[in-house]
Amino acid sequence: MRKAVLVTGAGSGIGRATAVRLALEGFDVFLVGRRLEPLEETRAVLGQSGHHVSMALDVSDRLAFHDQLSEVMSVTGLERELVGVFANAGIGGSNAFDLDPGKDRWDEIMMANVTGVYVTLQTAFPYLRDAGQSVTHAVVTSSVLARFGVPGQSAYVTSKTAVLGLVRSLAVEWGGSGILVNAICPGWVETAMAQESIQRMADAQEMSYDECHAQQCAILPTGRMSQPSEVADFVAWLMSEEQRGITGQGLDLNNGSWMS
Repeated sequence: MRKAVLVTGAGSGIGRATAVRLALEGFDVFLVGRRLEPLEETRAVLGQSGHHVSMALDVSDRLAFHDQLSEVMSVTGLERELVGVFANAGIGGSNAFDLDPGKDRWDEIMMANVTGVYVTLQTAFPYLRDAGQSVTHAVVTSSVLARFGVPGQSAYVTSKTAVLGLVRSLAVEWGGSGILVNAICPGWVETAMAQESIQRMADAQEMSYDECHAQQCAILPTGRMSQPSEVADFVAWLMSEEQRGITGQGLDLNNGSWMS
């Protein structure tokens, strides 16, 4: 019986790095994202190390997610059990209230970052529950911004705080089924999303990207931002068979930008 893990937002950044890391651990990786092309690029990076699958869908689409995962898990002659899910897909950026909902990104961000995580975890649940090993894992990407507010980003901050509540609730609901549920709360990570955020900050302050990047690094006690591979290593450990006692937690990987 082959062991599989599911990674959403697998077409770039933390998701791609984690897919690579988990493939190196010998898992079949189910790569999920909105667009097929980036997923196929990730799958090419994984090479021939396993029977990896690209699943192009909107993670908030319950029926599409259910149908595609069911199809992948029922491939004849390729018996697999799903032992881990990394609900990483999400979007960032600012929002502002408007009487016209179409001009406020609140619904868009909440749908991707909260509903999408909820649907991902619930769709994976029966497979995690029925896997043959005693402990399976669900990991969610929250953010350091779940720890403090940021002006102009009420939707993003709220969404990343909300998934911490979801993690705590599901950790209680699913603990008896042997499923451990945790969230990671990254700070700045060198991804395309972070680069876009820094560029917006640079433009607002009329400085160069490099100057703004250095400014943000200088705020951090370590003086540096994380690499996607560092987050991937952390997720891989959280989803390992050795990790048997941590559940319902929001775990910080932020170079000291927030300390409990």
